[in-house]
Amino acid sequence: MKNLLLGVFALCTTFLSAQEYHWTAYNFTVATEDVEIVGKLVGDYFGVEGNKAAGVSVFLFENHFSDNGMNFSHSLIFTGSIDAIGAQYEMGTNAEWQLFLTKMSRYTNDYSSAAGSSVVSFGKPGSHPIQNLYSMRIVDQAKFAKAFTKYNSKYNPSDRRVTLGRVGLGRSPDGETHYVLVGVDDFKTAMSPGSYRENNKAAKAAWKEYWENTGEVKLIRSSTRVMMGKW
Repeated sequence: MKNLLLGVFALCTTFLSAQEYHWTAYNFTVATEDVEIVGKLVGDYFGVEGNKAAGVSVFLFENHFSDNGMNFSHSLIFTGSIDAIGAQYEMGTNAEWQLFLTKMSRYTNDYSSAAGSSVVSFGKPGSHPIQNLYSMRIVDQAKFAKAFTKYNSKYNPSDRRVTLGRVGLGRSPDGETHYVLVGVDDFKTAMSPGSYRENNKAAKAAWKEYWENTGEVKLIRSSTRVMMGKW
């Protein structure tokens, strides 16, 4: 964890003009008996004023549903504007940060890391605790974004946050370029993400039209993560 978190990533810009956010993600594995300790370490550090740059949000997620090629247990994710994320990384040389990394390295095993940016989001911003993540390879970025925007600007439920984003650095050998992140409030909704369309003929028709106008898209993998904390 120590060496992994010390890396500084140049983040990608969005291909649309929407005011969205940038992110970096660090994936690692924690033994079951150490999960509570790691959660406390993260909370104790980022909960202190001055340990987090203005405009940055920090999330700790549990990797809940995933295939065996995505076999880490947790993710530590930073989000914010490019300036805010840059400021966060510039803070990474003080003694408190070094001590935090040393403590974390005792209980974690590094898995992977990545960086990128959101492109466009719909739904009320909030801390939706359960999130479905769909990683994909998109050939025509602009075409997919146009279809995504047309559908979700009208039919995305108000209690669901859906984001189209871009993976800039740390792509896997499968070559994912983008992702769709769907945040909801309970597992029932997460496990039946299309249920809101069941009794809505217009939404069903629009969904069909959406996928007929995205261009070539390959789903790489899907997973579900659960928020353990936000700072």
